[in-house]
Amino acid sequence: MSEFPHSTVVTVPFGEPRLARIASESLQVDRELSGDKLVRTISVDDANLVVSFTANSLRVLRVSINGFMDSLIL
Repeated sequence: MSEFPHSTVVTVPFGEPRLARIASESLQVDRELSGDKLVRTISVDDANLVVSFTANSLRVLRVSINGFMDSLIL
């Protein structure tokens, strides 16, 4: 069994690639507090911010996605 069996990808559309890059650069400086329990990767695909989460439990996955969305809204 994988160390991180739970995963999801969140795609956030922006109006233009420049805005997606700005969001990516702003959010990448925030490191995950549970680095041993979760891996988060952020990339930009055209005008979309693409965030991949892989975690060792569903709870960690949910909490991380919620925290990320809170940061994204700010």
